[in-house]
Amino acid sequence: MSQETTVVTADTFMTEVVETSAQVPVLVDFWAPWCGPCKQLMPILERLVQEYGGRFRLAKVNTDEQQELAQQLGIRSLPTVVLFKDRTSVDHFVGVVPEAQIRRLLDKHLPTSSDAPLERAQALKAKGDFSGARALIEGALADDRDNIAYLTELAELRALDGDLDGARAELQRLQGIEPNHAAVKRLAALLTFSDTIAAHPDVRSLRERAAANRADLDLQHALAVHQLLGGDVEPALQTWIEMMRNHRNYKDDLARRSLLQAFELIGDADPIVARTRKEMARLLF
Repeated sequence: MSQETTVVTADTFMTEVVETSAQVPVLVDFWAPWCGPCKQLMPILERLVQEYGGRFRLAKVNTDEQQELAQQLGIRSLPTVVLFKDRTSVDHFVGVVPEAQIRRLLDKHLPTSSDAPLERAQALKAKGDFSGARALIEGALADDRDNIAYLTELAELRALDGDLDGARAELQRLQGIEPNHAAVKRLAALLTFSDTIAAHPDVRSLRERAAANRADLDLQHALAVHQLLGGDVEPALQTWIEMMRNHRNYKDDLARRSLLQAFELIGDADPIVARTRKEMARLLF
């Protein structure tokens, strides 16, 4: 658990949530061990609190253990997530919602900060300024050298800058430290897909060849990878679903493995992941 995440009880709620929110916003996750959607949402929130670099705190309330507190606060469904700021609740959502919606909620209420190196680096990365983004992350790591989100971002920047071997070496090291961390899994998926991009770098030519050779599964897979990484998610997922349906044995069940890696990149909070998992389940069972 990161230093930005706190387990809160009825005895500590006023101090850890209400009073703390006067200095920094606090996102409170009301959950229970039996709640499947809670377990689905929790890693998303934990990753976001790291990515936002201290701009908010995450507090967890186990409602099985803190039933009276949950009743006092009017919590009727799980998961319920409430944002406190300046000693009062300012926003909330119920259930598993898309990660983009959570980001919009946070961005609406959180103060902008020049001390959010990960977000600033990602903005530079989106503009193609990999060296600038790398400098920011390396500077942040000087003060927080064990931050997994920073380390995985730096490895991704290495890959984008052409240093795939360096990125893979860092991934292997991080998998030995925190193999189940969402950012580490995301990096692993990204590097796997990067091999396909390297083999088929010209997306325009690839699109033409894939259209002319629909039976060529290697071309269809490569085009799906380009679509996924380019943000055109649904056709990519449907390509792999069709490959699962008709060509399960192709390259050791490549389509199924690609779907699982795609889910790591998209994030489980996105509804398209749940829908696609159901389609997979029908094919598998």
